[in-house]
Amino acid sequence: MNRSARGVLPAEPLPQNRGDEIDLRMLLVTLRRNWQRLLLGFLLGLLLAVAQLSTTTRLYTSHVDIVIGRSVDADAFQDYSGVVSRAAEIQIETELQILTSEQIARRVVRRLSLHENARFMESQTTLLGEFLSVPRATVSTVLENAAALMSDGLPDAATLANADIDPEVLAFEEAVGKLRANIHATSERGSRVLRVRYTSASPRLSAQIANAVAEGYIDDQLEAMDGASQRAVDWLRQRRDELRLQLEEVSRLVEAYREEHGLLGVDVDMLASAELERLSGDLIAARALVVELETRDRRLAEIVENEDTSAVVRETAGQGIPSGLRSRYLEVLRNYNSLASTLGDSHEQTQRRQRELQEIETLMFEEVRRSARLLREDLRAARERVEGLEAAQARVGERVGADQAVIMQLRDLENNVETVRSLYTSFQQRHQEATQRQEIPVSNARVLNRAGVPNSPSSPNAILLLGMGGLLGLMFAGGWIGVREWRDDKVRSEEHVRTQLGLEHLGGLTVIRGRTKKVSPAATNATAHERDVAFPGILTYAAENPLSNFAEILRTGKMGLTLQNGQSQRAPKVGFVSCFPAEGKTTVAANFANLLAQQGENVVLIDADLRNPGLTRATGEHFDTGLVDVLLGEADWREIAYRVAETGVTLIPNGKRRIAHSAELLSSRGMRDLLEQLDQLYDYVILDLPPLGPVVDARAILDRLDGVFFVLKWGGTNLELARRILHMDPRLREKSCGAFLNFFDPKKARSYGDSSSYGHYRDYHGRYYRDG
Repeated sequence: MNRSARGVLPAEPLPQNRGDEIDLRMLLVTLRRNWQRLLLGFLLGLLLAVAQLSTTTRLYTSHVDIVIGRSVDADAFQDYSGVVSRAAEIQIETELQILTSEQIARRVVRRLSLHENARFMESQTTLLGEFLSVPRATVSTVLENAAALMSDGLPDAATLANADIDPEVLAFEEAVGKLRANIHATSERGSRVLRVRYTSASPRLSAQIANAVAEGYIDDQLEAMDGASQRAVDWLRQRRDELRLQLEEVSRLVEAYREEHGLLGVDVDMLASAELERLSGDLIAARALVVELETRDRRLAEIVENEDTSAVVRETAGQGIPSGLRSRYLEVLRNYNSLASTLGDSHEQTQRRQRELQEIETLMFEEVRRSARLLREDLRAARERVEGLEAAQARVGERVGADQAVIMQLRDLENNVETVRSLYTSFQQRHQEATQRQEIPVSNARVLNRAGVPNSPSSPNAILLLGMGGLLGLMFAGGWIGVREWRDDKVRSEEHVRTQLGLEHLGGLTVIRGRTKKVSPAATNATAHERDVAFPGILTYAAENPLSNFAEILRTGKMGLTLQNGQSQRAPKVGFVSCFPAEGKTTVAANFANLLAQQGENVVLIDADLRNPGLTRATGEHFDTGLVDVLLGEADWREIAYRVAETGVTLIPNGKRRIAHSAELLSSRGMRDLLEQLDQLYDYVILDLPPLGPVVDARAILDRLDGVFFVLKWGGTNLELARRILHMDPRLREKSCGAFLNFFDPKKARSYGDSSSYGHYRDYHGRYYRDG
């Protein structure tokens, strides 16, 4: 025991986890002590799942795979761009809606006569459905009766509407609705494959319906395509006939126009208008040539007038002889510049090159003047050609001016004829193609994998249902355990005593079994002296079994009391208290006193619970006078003291007398005098005090005591209330010698606390104990 010279060291609080964190250790401890409840919840969940499996109709799912084609535009766009068009996704979603549409469902019901199939029309119920059908039917009946009362007995519109409908039609509509409810269509990711599933109680019927849905879908596609083709053919035929009539009309107009203007058999392209057009083209080219020659003439005149050598060099770049002079001029110029930079301008060679440059410039300008004269000759000839073309154009224009309007009108009429003929030919070809496609119907969808008869049911999924049942059972059990743990506010572990109450934990006192709680008449008659009393076996257990664990824990309390009392020669006066009644403080106090006496100590045991003297009642005797009379000064304590026959403990009991001011009596001078007298005669003065919760008697006598032992009921003492009681009077912790956990259950206690607690290793200490 780790104690100071003054007494018990204050309980050090164990490290607490923060509120926002999960204490994994405590969670594991909680699971360990509640594993039976979790197992029970799991088994109940499995049992319910088995019941559901045994009462649920087996359902079988069959599926068929359908491949749908793509439009030409979508294929071209994806092939050239590499991007998947959103139109393809929209088309797939549209086809999925068509597969589950009412039209397809009606086609399937009609093909398989499902409205006449009793197996298909029967309802599928489960245990849960049957359980809920009773309240559902009750609610439906109540609502129908209420509606009937509110309508004053008049039938509603739905009843009137259904009264004239054939029962077979109603059955057909019901079959359609049931079929649509069980059809599920999905698309395989990354492909154009549509999967249609159907679920029913018959595996063969599921396969038949799945295949019928696929066939109905393809038939619907063929009918839709045939209808569209027929409408296209009809429209093309109508448009073609209209164009044929229009072609005949415009052809007749052209022939009439030619006859009216005398153009039958005449090629209008050979008329004067064609010559006029040719003359206009030649005139334009001649005028352009005149403009070009005038521009070059002005340029050469400017060069000669300004004597611009650089311009001469540029202008003669593409000519024959001037081009040779230009090359010679550029070569001499380079030599001149080189000599001028090295020998200077006054050198003879430099002067020679300069004279040569001047001679070449003179020749070049002469060539430019000659070219200008030739250019002016060409310009005069070009102007004469323009004048001749203008005159010829004027003459031809006068001749064809009158025929030009007729020709233009004829050409317009002929162009109109060609346009109508092209349209007629195109529509004729398209009409033939549409007619050929209509004769050979081809669906855009095909069945990839037909539905087969399933060998095993798809629902209920036994493994999934059992797993869900077990999981739900565990969840309900966990919720129940959580509520129990949340509501469990009882003292159950050493950690509660140390950290929550701040008391030193002395040990757990197990339940004393096989011992009587009352003194038998034979034991009372067998007392050796008239001042002797007998205790029942439950109060002398520690003395009769000194090697038991119960006695060893009491010795731990004695050691704590000895250390707290120090080297004082006075007899320690110690009280036994509890927070509430029926926590076993009287039993612990009596066993503590008897054990001390059995070890040779002179012990006096006082029944200080003046309102409920349980220790006195345990003797089976009825005392006329007792502690109350002594404290009131009406009797001497020696006159009422008795000796316990089994251990020699001196007992000061309570008599028949009861008073209301018990707290004042325990703190009175009489009590002080009594304790001082007993201090001189006995080694230990033990007081069985009232509980702290109901009355204040124990707190009234605290100042007279050297120490207090707390007795807490394991699994019974309310932790929060005990904390409040200790908080109300700080002297309780100051006087505390420790706390005993009474009614301790070692097996259950192992599920509380952690491995660091003393009780966790209690089984390992069993070889040192010998319980009777």
